[in-house]
Amino acid sequence: MHTEHEKLSILYEIALTVSQSLNLNSILDDALQKVITFMGVDSGVIYVINDVTLEMHPISFRNLSDEVIKDLTLNRVKVGECMCGTIAQCDREVVINEKASLDPRFTRQSLKREGMEFYAGLPLKSKGKVVGVICAITHAPYKPEEGVLDILRAATVPIGLAIENSLLFKDARMKADERSRYIDFEGIIASSPNMKEVLHTVRKVLDVPSNILIYGESGTGKELIARSIHYNSLRGPQPFIAVNCAAIPESLLESELFGYVKGAFTGAMADKKGLLEAANRGTLFLDEVEAMSKALQVKLLRVFQDRTFFKVGSTIPLTIDLRIIAATNKDLEEAIKAKEFREDLFYRLNVIKISLPPIRKRTADIPLLIRYFIARFNEKMDKGVRKVSEDALDILLNYEWPGNVREMENVIERAVVMTETKEIRVEDLPPEIMKTHYYSNDLSLESLEKERILEVLKLVEGNKRKASRVLGVDPVTLWRKLKKFGLIT
Repeated sequence: MHTEHEKLSILYEIALTVSQSLNLNSILDDALQKVITFMGVDSGVIYVINDVTLEMHPISFRNLSDEVIKDLTLNRVKVGECMCGTIAQCDREVVINEKASLDPRFTRQSLKREGMEFYAGLPLKSKGKVVGVICAITHAPYKPEEGVLDILRAATVPIGLAIENSLLFKDARMKADERSRYIDFEGIIASSPNMKEVLHTVRKVLDVPSNILIYGESGTGKELIARSIHYNSLRGPQPFIAVNCAAIPESLLESELFGYVKGAFTGAMADKKGLLEAANRGTLFLDEVEAMSKALQVKLLRVFQDRTFFKVGSTIPLTIDLRIIAATNKDLEEAIKAKEFREDLFYRLNVIKISLPPIRKRTADIPLLIRYFIARFNEKMDKGVRKVSEDALDILLNYEWPGNVREMENVIERAVVMTETKEIRVEDLPPEIMKTHYYSNDLSLESLEKERILEVLKLVEGNKRKASRVLGVDPVTLWRKLKKFGLIT
């Protein structure tokens, strides 16, 4: 029988444990072990909810069977699924005093076979939001002492706060890492000669005050270059403000850029600082600058000439110190001929021009970019993809990449999600990549047969049973051919 002193002591110990570190795994391991020992139960698990995917990550577990651990780790429960997902969704505890594995709310066969007798599952909350679930389990008849469940309920408070704090710290660290990846051009893959030439130019213009115009097709990384210029320059500690001129309605763009004073128009209830003022002493990045109206181009020309402007509704000039970097995927000289872009503004912007090559002209960078994105999405999704198969790499190397780096990022993200192995294979690539798949010079019957099988697999989105019907062979024959061609292991 636990004394009141012991009950209070365990709460103090848990609170002390979760406050000593921001390492989520270690604090949850320690907290779970203390709960199991205090309650005298056999095993337990603490899930943490991924806000984006709504998956229940089993961060800490004790004394569960290998089958359950594998099931919960590889096939994660989502909020609303099975017992713990229901607890998270409904924000209600569940206590089952006997024959817990027979409860129909356990929908996982691995949990039904676990032979659970007693089960207690409680939501872990922070600021009113469910951030996880803690479960205590026995495999033999168990009757909790009076007050023990109350202690478990009380323990959910510091554990929930610890999860929230750890996730906030992780988010802050990721943002810091995101900024640091620009320092020394860490986030730029440049092995091809033309990208090396781009970086050579960038390094030479880091601290000159001249305006810069970055040209490149959509998805080539114009903002990445702009941020790298800013963060590696003397202005690095100051603000970097990015504006997509095509994304903001024309009626709002002027007030967003210049700001306004109270009463300037209906709804202007107070003075508002514009993006130009917010970027003071730092860098203003104008993406898709060609989308700006002629009237706004005239007003910006003054800013570029003498670094002064007026807020909407004001007669008092403001002076700012900032660097202008503009970007476009259009031929501005053609836009000038079509009377769509001011020639004087173009010459103000085009002091230093940096042209980014499309992916199809920097094929030496493709394997490095693929490796970079695989590593990034492995970490983001907790996957263990190690490489790309030779056939899949062949396709990626010969694809035109009309969406450039942005498209490649999406393709690799999808492939990391879709693969069921440690390797990205042809069937993990999206169908649109296969539509433009080239044919090799190898015209042997074996090579043509392999190409035909790959085409059909893409058409049926990897469904081997459907593929066998389309090809007119039985599934066993198709499996043997896939094995023969090294398309499966």
